[in-house]
Amino acid sequence: MRRLFAAFVAASVFAPGIASAACLKPIEGTAMNVAGLKSQLMVTALACDTRDRYNSFVMNFRPTLMKEDTALNSYFSHHYGRSWRAEHDDYITQLANVQSDASIKQGTLFCQQNVALFGEVLALKTPKELLDFANDKPMVQPVNYDICGLPHHDIYHPTLVQVVAPVGGGTSGAKEQTAVARTGPDGKPKRSFFGNIGHGIASIF
Repeated sequence: MRRLFAAFVAASVFAPGIASAACLKPIEGTAMNVAGLKSQLMVTALACDTRDRYNSFVMNFRPTLMKEDTALNSYFSHHYGRSWRAEHDDYITQLANVQSDASIKQGTLFCQQNVALFGEVLALKTPKELLDFANDKPMVQPVNYDICGLPHHDIYHPTLVQVVAPVGGGTSGAKEQTAVARTGPDGKPKRSFFGNIGHGIASIF
């Protein structure tokens, strides 16, 4: 995972002429976006007791989810060789960590803002609609990336915005919260409860 971060940093820091190196192939970026969506739904299901809706999502799109999971595995296998599984699992764990941080910080607000996501994905009818949704509304990730040939979309993550009402009511002074991976003294991400289920998210299909 450290090499994954390094690759993105290098691509974004050096000469503008090679900025295209920072983008992923469509099949790779789409696989990561689907992984982000799947992970966000899993975190929401566990935090908000909506496992039935998550199961419905999986049943509706199982073939597509399996195909995208294979594409994600292929990406890591191609770039990391024999260590691809460890790199892949580290990515999935950090993905769950950064997404679950928001649920931990916001408490009941998290469910109020995120359960509606199930209604959106369950209204999708075709594999293409699911992939377009994942690409058009990317969830928060432990790395930043664009997909080659596709327009950039800002992170779609309602849990990142928390309205803090001032004394006397109203919504002025609203603050924006950005979920970040927590780190320990060694600089490595801490493992939260949701982070520990990362491997399960990766292998559930």
